[in-house]
Amino acid sequence: MKSILTAAAAAVVLTAGSAMAWEGRTVACFDKVWVPATYATDKVLVKPAKERYEHKNGRIELVHYAPVYREIKTLASKGYWVMKEVSCGCPKC
Repeated sequence: MKSILTAAAAAVVLTAGSAMAWEGRTVACFDKVWVPATYATDKVLVKPAKERYEHKNGRIELVHYAPVYREIKTLASKGYWVMKEVSCGCPKC
């Protein structure tokens, strides 16, 4: 009889303790958001701009050709995760 009462008392204490541990309120909610990497770019001239006279439709036309650049990208900062605060959507928050 004594062991049954001891076991019952222990069960009551354990369940009450776990119920007390879950009491609390939500302060804020967050979403995990990925911020992509940023790059620094440099332009290198491959071909300069030029103008040429060309024969078109029986006449001579001055044609402008735009310069050609090559873009070099270097990593400025790596991508990382940010915790963004969002609405929890609960009435008791």
